[in-house]
Amino acid sequence: MSQRSGTTLNARNVTRVSTVIWVLALPMILGFFALSNIDDPEEFRTLQTFFFLYLGSGMGILFAQANLGGTGERAKDLNIFWTNDIDINGLVWITIGIFTVVASIFLLLFALVDAPADTIRTGQFVGIFIGGIIMMIAFLKTHALLVPIIIHGTYNSLVVYLQATSFELVGGIEQFASVGNDRIILGVNEIGIGFQGVSNIFSEFIWQFTLVATAEEFLKLAILVFVVILINGFFKSTGLSVVIGAGVAIMFWASLHLVSAI
Repeated sequence: MSQRSGTTLNARNVTRVSTVIWVLALPMILGFFALSNIDDPEEFRTLQTFFFLYLGSGMGILFAQANLGGTGERAKDLNIFWTNDIDINGLVWITIGIFTVVASIFLLLFALVDAPADTIRTGQFVGIFIGGIIMMIAFLKTHALLVPIIIHGTYNSLVVYLQATSFELVGGIEQFASVGNDRIILGVNEIGIGFQGVSNIFSEFIWQFTLVATAEEFLKLAILVFVVILINGFFKSTGLSVVIGAGVAIMFWASLHLVSAI
């Protein structure tokens, strides 16, 4: 990308403070806090999975952004590819994303209520994949990683709330363990560590936004960047390689939901 196109990409935003605080600072601070205040082995495994997923993805992105690994001058484009703060365009895409992700996944899975268990599992995967496409489009339209993080965190928090209130169509934490009509919506992994003075469910909302959603969106970004560099030999923020990278990232991320640890 030329200097001119890079400037155009960055024109909507004057600061990246919220991205630095939310994406880079909060998960690190809260992650180390949680690791030092956790006793339950299962909760520790879940936290460890997402924390190291976040660290690994972040290191990969920073590795490329620092012009290491032979990515050269073009890696500088990566700085303005994902770090934009949320502006009016971002707010519009957050609204669109939340509505379409929730509506598409819920409508699809509600239509499968009476289907066999295998069909329900397929529907769950398709629903995740559709949600991933919507969040990726929102990201590419805004170049703000916070946009899909907020969409993702909102959806996860909604599922957490429905699980906490024993909504009959919400699956448990065992991911694809759907049996009959009582496990339809794919459950989300919960960190399960409370904050003093904050109710358990709101504590979990905080974790979904700051660690779970952030780690998963960081992973998709890292895979996208890796594929683009693999195809071109350097990073570029537009073109067919970005579309291919986005598709690979969504497919890999969706497939991880087949693994109980994720």
